[in-house]
Amino acid sequence: MIVKTDAVVLHTRRFRESSKIVTLYTREHGKMAVVARGVVQPKSKYGSALQPMAHLNTIIYRKEGRDLQNLSIAEPIERYGLIQSSLERMTAALTIVELVNAVMHDEDRNEPLFETLVAALRALNQPDADESSVQLWFLIRLAVILGYAIRTDECGVCDEPFAGTREMIPYSLSIGAPLCAEHQESLAYRSMTGPAFVLLRELCVAEIGEAGAMRPAPGAAAELSDALNAFIRYHVEGLRRLKVKSVSATILDDPRPSGG
Repeated sequence: MIVKTDAVVLHTRRFRESSKIVTLYTREHGKMAVVARGVVQPKSKYGSALQPMAHLNTIIYRKEGRDLQNLSIAEPIERYGLIQSSLERMTAALTIVELVNAVMHDEDRNEPLFETLVAALRALNQPDADESSVQLWFLIRLAVILGYAIRTDECGVCDEPFAGTREMIPYSLSIGAPLCAEHQESLAYRSMTGPAFVLLRELCVAEIGEAGAMRPAPGAAAELSDALNAFIRYHVEGLRRLKVKSVSATILDDPRPSGG
């Protein structure tokens, strides 16, 4: 079967001398592993396009029951050059594609997730977008798309309205909601500061453009990122630690001056 679909590159690795195995997230068939033959050769027409985060038009020769499909054509739809100009933007984008690769099963079509993935990458390529807000927006949407609702306006047990004006908010990772005074006594929860909780509340209702325009305090963004990653990890069994986070943290914390 010949499949024509747009796709985002999630991961690549060398295969034999001149080829690559490329993991794509496609609009039509979800996550797919394909062999891109000859793309490492200097004369390859599309080898440079097959990098993580790339948004492509593809033609794939797909056969049922085969783990690796054959990639025939890959042509760029959008180029995200601005993302590559900043380590922070690059880290956010690579975190997003690595997370999609980690949580999604092969050939599990999910067009809302595909659209959300592309929207986040486009936002990260905008010069005025805040990368931390875009990444947080994506994490929230990913959780909801996977079926794990996140709430901020009522207690997750009794639905009592929750004002969220406290200095520390008891937030249940298992339920995905804050807890009222009565139920925080009987359920485990994560304490979340007021600024992080307000940021979560705002991002839950924001469109991607609105999220990119936010300028959260670094402490609130980092705290919310830890909470959302813990929430997803709690619900997605076997989710491994993302490689890009450990690598980028090492680079960002390196005290050595640039240039060697």
